Amino acid sequence: MSHRCTILYPADFFDLKKVDEDYEYEYREAVQFPEFQILFYNYDEFAAGGKLRFYPGDFEGGLCVYRGWMLQPSAYEELYRTLAGRGLRLINTPDEYENCHEFPNSYDLLQTFTPGMMAYPMGEAVDWRAVKERFGRFMMKDYVKSVKGSDFPVYFDHTYTDEEMDRYAAEFIRLRDRLFVKGIVLKEFVDLKKTDHATNEYRAFYLYGKRITLSKNSNQKREVPVPEAFAGQLPRLNSNFYTVDFAELADGSWIVVETGDGQVSGLSPGQYVFKFYEELLRGIVEEGTEGWE
Repeated sequence: MSHRCTILYPADFFDLKKVDEDYEYEYREAVQFPEFQILFYNYDEFAAGGKLRFYPGDFEGGLCVYRGWMLQPSAYEELYRTLAGRGLRLINTPDEYENCHEFPNSYDLLQTFTPGMMAYPMGEAVDWRAVKERFGRFMMKDYVKSVKGSDFPVYFDHTYTDEEMDRYAAEFIRLRDRLFVKGIVLKEFVDLKKTDHATNEYRAFYLYGKRITLSKNSNQKREVPVPEAFAGQLPRLNSNFYTVDFAELADGSWIVVETGDGQVSGLSPGQYVFKFYEELLRGIVEEGTEGWE
């Protein structure tokens, strides 16, 4: 039985023995804990269809937490099975990864806490009339993300014709390209509260159903975290390690914006990284030695 937990990071594009520079700030904090075994893998090569490689090549088995870039569900499953074949068990199974990484999979549990949503898997025609009847305004996403950094509309309403919406859906898929996941998702568009043009959003990480961190996830200067009266009502989601994003509405109430897999969700801007890893380790230890097998 191993009593160390492995943290898996994407490696530098040019050097498998170095961490990706975007995760170096996390790596520097994680290596301070002797309970963590650090492992790198060739993310860029693997994401492009190459064979998985790890550094170091020899490592202890046991529990493994991935901290890195998002993976398509099929790639995550391959990573999971390859590591399992070498004695490492990722904290989330492929199903658990999809449960929170893809918001439609957690929507039924959270629908009383979040704006409305309609999902159309790839190949299924979108019923634009039904969408426009249900939502006054709506935004377009896939099962994971929207598009940013383009002139794609922030939201749509009944003034768009069905033909226009079909063209925008095709354009959305083109813009997401290889990052597109599973289908088109239409979410009710709501107005968030803004102070000095900044929204008030928070990200919580949950480990084995317990919240381990809660950090401001926007450029809001004021500190007005999500009320416990709201956040404390959320049900446990079907994953061992996941995130929930909260936002304050213009009327002062709160909503759940998104969920994510805890392994591929970024830390909040300004989050205390050492504390994140400290709480991650504490939660794993508190779960008991069975969680280290």
